[in-house]
Amino acid sequence: MKKSFFLYIVLIVSLNYSANIVSNIRKQDQSSAITWYKNNGRFGDQLISYSRAQWLSHKFNIPLLYVPFNYSDQLMIHEQEIIYSEKSKQLFSHIVHLPTEFNFDLIPDNNTLYISYWKINVDIDWNDNVFIKKLKNNICPRSTLKKVTIPDGYISIAVHVRTGGGFHFDDAKKQELNPLRFAPEEFFIEQIAYLADMFQDQNLYVYIFTDHQQPIKLKNKFEQTLNNSRITFDCRLSDNSHSSNVLEDFFSMMDFDCLIRPASSFSKFVQYIGNNKVVIYPSGSHKNTQGKSVIDAISIYTRAKVGDKWNTQKIKK
Repeated sequence: MKKSFFLYIVLIVSLNYSANIVSNIRKQDQSSAITWYKNNGRFGDQLISYSRAQWLSHKFNIPLLYVPFNYSDQLMIHEQEIIYSEKSKQLFSHIVHLPTEFNFDLIPDNNTLYISYWKINVDIDWNDNVFIKKLKNNICPRSTLKKVTIPDGYISIAVHVRTGGGFHFDDAKKQELNPLRFAPEEFFIEQIAYLADMFQDQNLYVYIFTDHQQPIKLKNKFEQTLNNSRITFDCRLSDNSHSSNVLEDFFSMMDFDCLIRPASSFSKFVQYIGNNKVVIYPSGSHKNTQGKSVIDAISIYTRAKVGDKWNTQKIKK
């Protein structure tokens, strides 16, 4: 009974503290703020929405009101940002819903709550190291995660293969409409071979991160097709899904030397805030005579160390 009462008191104090912080935005200096409307996507899409609102907060020097989403309570964002609630709107004199295309400044001191949406056109400067540091501080685990252990003596390659994993929005129609997000297995095999040629005198450790429901099938296919004694393949051996090991995979991929990814928000964000030195992803496609989508352009990003500007190369196939 005492324990339950104590937890109740802690909850009330915490809620009041958050409310007071938001209230002070209005009472102290008539400050404006920005929040966003949560989208229906998976973890990577939620991070994209957050990063857009965070960029506008950074650019126009206004506070951010954070909208909780799946897994965000396991990140430092949950401790370090002011939490938004529907009652927050009552603290502002004006509410402005940002249009998809907007060309005006956000005013920091007229007590306006700006609301960003999924399709808003926000041109984030991913070379702004102050902004990237802010994201890294917030998008990091609140507790220790069991990440993939990368063995010593290898060039490490993270391969993100998105197949849908049973997620109801990622059906066959959606996959056909988004060939770059659901890149075929052959794309990844070709890029692993490319990196094996790039690092001719070194052994490679290739870990397949995937929502595929039977990841061992991918591992076996990649291993047999490439048939290269210098490459050690690995993956989680148990059955998998779109909701398995989400944070473990996300933060593990950041530690690999190289990242081969689809046009997926999940691994795109790994590239934005991770430690990879080489990133390869599909950046163009066309329909062949049979009506099948074929990847015809590949982008390769390289840098000497974290924090450097990426060198980019686009290869037409």
